[in-house]
Amino acid sequence: MPPPERMPDEAAKGMDVGARKKIYDFVKLSPGCHLRELQRRLEIPLGTLEYHLKYLVDNEYLSIREEGGYKRYYPVGTMRSVDKAILSLLRQDIPRRLVMHLLLHPSSKFGDIASKFDVAPSTLSFHITKLLKGGIVSKTRMGRETTYKVENEHEVTRVLIAHRRSFLDVLVDSFVSTWTDLHP
Repeated sequence: MPPPERMPDEAAKGMDVGARKKIYDFVKLSPGCHLRELQRRLEIPLGTLEYHLKYLVDNEYLSIREEGGYKRYYPVGTMRSVDKAILSLLRQDIPRRLVMHLLLHPSSKFGDIASKFDVAPSTLSFHITKLLKGGIVSKTRMGRETTYKVENEHEVTRVLIAHRRSFLDVLVDSFVSTWTDLHP
């Protein structure tokens, strides 16, 4: 339920309803954004943003999901918990790129993945572990080799495709195009 244009207590307090509505509408289009990302993309002063986010959360227009030191915001009643968990991890650049790589190259070995990413192996391992703990990726040991794949391919691709515009990432657009070509 979107917030009404004017709430009774706001008229008395003289609050800026436009900023609050702008925040709510943005979170509705880009669920899972964290505070600093909202500040950058909406260009609202941090104190003002925090004030309005608190109001929207307290009045159950938005919910918060804490993940890895970030508070991510979601419109109430619009997303399933599993979608929030997936989206929370996909909002991070390296995990998102890892997931897209594994969707296109299932059962990849760590060395194969590392050769495609310009990050330290320890950084890559950190993000793979995060995806494993989040239930997004699974690993299979075959002798001395470990392969990785996306655990619930259908759910993850559905979330990526549904929210592709909110990532502002050319790689997501390219992935979605490739994925839809391969899976009509």
